[in-house]
Amino acid sequence: MSEEHLNKIWNAGKLFEPKPESEQPAKQPESEPKPSTVKRKKSVIGAFMDKQEDPFKEKVEAVLKGVEPAPVLSEPKDSAKAIAGKEEKPDSSDVEVIDGRGQHKIGNGLVAGKTICVEGDAGRWSGYYMSGGKIHVKGNTGTWTGYHMADGVLLIDGNVASFDETAFMPKNKGTIIWKGETIWEEGHRVEPGWTKLNVEEKIEE
Repeated sequence: MSEEHLNKIWNAGKLFEPKPESEQPAKQPESEPKPSTVKRKKSVIGAFMDKQEDPFKEKVEAVLKGVEPAPVLSEPKDSAKAIAGKEEKPDSSDVEVIDGRGQHKIGNGLVAGKTICVEGDAGRWSGYYMSGGKIHVKGNTGTWTGYHMADGVLLIDGNVASFDETAFMPKNKGTIIWKGETIWEEGHRVEPGWTKLNVEEKIEE
């Protein structure tokens, strides 16, 4: 290979060598970004809402400052708690108060919604064929108490001469309470009242 040919290759390689920094063109200084001159306009709805007063906010601030007393929240009249707290009282026209004096067949055929309160003693057949309502005997009852009772509440505070066996048949869906103890309910005897009061010894056929 001739010297002339080698010089050509050498000179060609110099074309790709990086130039010194002194020979490179000066860089232009980077300019800072200009702040945006576009202004966002508030929507018509937003501007309208800013002008509106919040009465609830003012009320809260007044309560916190002690200017107004805190509101007392009351439960709705028809709420479950309000309904449960009400004590159902029978209409006075549906309540009959009698002296007793040993009358027989008190509550003969008594129906739902009616109440008989016996201040003294009752005679035989108390609750005779009653199908609802309530009989409260504050004294004693005679023989055959609860004769063919079908439903309702028979409440006896005093002694019982004897119960009729029909009072304790499955068809009687009522409730019998004797001396504060439930002894019969929904067609079945109830313990411990049944055994505690020796009801079987008081059943007359």
